[in-house]
Amino acid sequence: MSYNWQKPAAKILAIALLALPGPLRATTLSGFVQDASDGESLPNATIALPQLNTGALSNASGYYAVTGLPSGRYAVTISHIGYRTRTDSVDLIADQDLRLDIALATESIRLAEETVITADRQIEEARRQIGFSALEAKDLQQMPAAGEADLLRSLQMLPGIQAASDISSGLYVRGGGPDQTRILLDQVPLYNPAHAFGFFSTFNPDAVKDVSLYKGAYPAPYGGNLGAVLDVQNREGNRQTFSGRGGMSLISGRLLLEGPVGQGAWMISGRRTYLDPVLSALRTSGIDVPAYYFYDFNGKFSQRLGPADEIVISSYFGRDVLDLDLEAETSFNIDWGNRTLTSRWNHIFSPTLFGRFIAAYSTYDSDTALNLFDTPIDFGNGVRDLSFRADLDHFRKDHTLAGGVLLTRYEFTFRQAFNQRQQIDLDQQPQLLAAYLQDDWQATPLLRLRLGGRANYFTAGPHLSLEPRFSLNYELQPGWRLKAGGGIYRQYLQLVTTEAYSGGDFWLPLDDTVEPSRSYQSVLGIEWEPTPRYRLSAEAYYTDMAELALLDNDTVADSEETRSRDIFKTGGEGYATGLELFAERRRGRLRGWLGYTLGWTRRQFSDINGGRAFPPKYDRRHDISVNASYKRGKWTSNASFVYATGQAFTPAAARYTLRTPATGLFTDRALPASRNSARLLPYHRLDIGLRRELVLLGSDAQVHLQIFNLYSRRNEWFVQYNTDEPATDPQVIKMLPIVPTFGLDFAF
Repeated sequence: MSYNWQKPAAKILAIALLALPGPLRATTLSGFVQDASDGESLPNATIALPQLNTGALSNASGYYAVTGLPSGRYAVTISHIGYRTRTDSVDLIADQDLRLDIALATESIRLAEETVITADRQIEEARRQIGFSALEAKDLQQMPAAGEADLLRSLQMLPGIQAASDISSGLYVRGGGPDQTRILLDQVPLYNPAHAFGFFSTFNPDAVKDVSLYKGAYPAPYGGNLGAVLDVQNREGNRQTFSGRGGMSLISGRLLLEGPVGQGAWMISGRRTYLDPVLSALRTSGIDVPAYYFYDFNGKFSQRLGPADEIVISSYFGRDVLDLDLEAETSFNIDWGNRTLTSRWNHIFSPTLFGRFIAAYSTYDSDTALNLFDTPIDFGNGVRDLSFRADLDHFRKDHTLAGGVLLTRYEFTFRQAFNQRQQIDLDQQPQLLAAYLQDDWQATPLLRLRLGGRANYFTAGPHLSLEPRFSLNYELQPGWRLKAGGGIYRQYLQLVTTEAYSGGDFWLPLDDTVEPSRSYQSVLGIEWEPTPRYRLSAEAYYTDMAELALLDNDTVADSEETRSRDIFKTGGEGYATGLELFAERRRGRLRGWLGYTLGWTRRQFSDINGGRAFPPKYDRRHDISVNASYKRGKWTSNASFVYATGQAFTPAAARYTLRTPATGLFTDRALPASRNSARLLPYHRLDIGLRRELVLLGSDAQVHLQIFNLYSRRNEWFVQYNTDEPATDPQVIKMLPIVPTFGLDFAF
């Protein structure tokens, strides 16, 4: 009798397998990274577990998650430029996720040569995303300026960005117009971010936390504009202690207060001009000068509702008011401004799933009242934007998935009345529905890909569009990175600008009579970072544009048409291409950058300039910018120099005379040459500044002296032709001469 030993052996093996525990679920390490001094969130902080050769970056809210970790004790290293690196030990237990919130202390290392390391919160985003630039409030406050520090005018010093004039804070990015750059404040669009007719922006430098500029090929979470995105984040407030800061200049005064409340913080800041008494004294002396002032206010409140929830409420409102009374019953009155209100709820659904939910309201309005010899003329326009947005970040091993939806309801109004007779009364209420998906993928240790797409549905057409986006970052060798990016972009709103003063600008939606504007963007670059002190980069870009719209100046002044095809020249094409070179020194007593841009941009419309392509006025062949600061002891000196090819303009090719048959009178006219076929003289300017630290009433303070246009170069702005006097030479209007200013900044 034989014994079959296989059957009992199989039974024993089956019983043993059943007795084994199931597979252990990997652990997730997650939490927030914050500044230890004030509790502000730190985006793009690096969290690394060297023993496991894995890690993650914190998102825009400072939240991070490292997934797929085995159980055991490991060292966790948390680092951020400008902060002391922190190393902790963590015990990871299977099936038990670990929450680790981290506070990093700022780092200021002074060596023999007085090397100062300062923070650059967005340096990791700059390494990953091509066409990305960032400034901190501290950097822009120290740059020389006309009157006082200004965010948008500081950005004009970067390569690839031009200004229309000395009194313009508009951004002309890589051959695009000012309407092709989307400007956001705390996730809310600002439709006219300018004070003093464009001389200053609406951003109070004391309240600003981070400034992120995507000059091209911007990622899928953003949309709505053909060219660039400027994303400004205000401070959320000091969660540790009550503090304040402010300053006074020759133009305005400003003050910011912040402090902790409950499990969160609050922040309020305000700014106002105090030129009113000076202007009033000039009027009393018989000089016709306007009564003018502007003000703005920022507020923010944040509160933790528990380990998984936080609410943030922010607001902004600002106003410009100008009144000018002349003789013979003639007056000019205008006021314009922006208001925003945003509420955001951050929620951690799980250690690997982070959500942001935003409800936002933004409005811009402008009212102009003219009274010419007792004949009233009124203009009024406005944009109202009510938006609801939901964004999710899902952290996986080697992947960070992002997705979201946006619903926006617009209201556009434009009113025009002459002698109390209503000529135009436009009221349109389109809606926009958008959704996006994006995967930030660490494909290999050397290759990082960002793949995404965006879908838009705009009801004014209706218009439906799909917009793929991509970017890559490949580390060729230590310190060398190859970067590329591209995508498709659509724009449904069109800016009508006078280019004389920003208070007269207004926005209109493109309706079903025209196609929305479209651009294809592609960017290729290489970056060399030999040490943390130096960075050099080169980027080449090409943007192809179609279905462009341009205000039709041939439209009859009293026309009551409001359709897009009647207001604009449409169906335009164009391109922008160029090369940007950038060298930066980020550490040491001497810091700064050198930038150079070689660029071309063209536009072409079938019924403009005989159908031939022409350069817009902001086309620049060469653009050089140099910015430097030097710190020694309590003194800091700054200097900025810019040089640019002269602005394009349309000259007069000939003069001719028309005779009116009914009256027999003769009228002289100028015959224009090809559009923008001539150039003004090259533009160049040198600004300098000097700051000294001191103690004022027991608090830190700085006094500063700044000189705009040191050698008083009277750069050319535009050309006027006097057709009433044929023998008169054309008049070239000049920009600002030398403008010195001084002020005081303080903190407590």
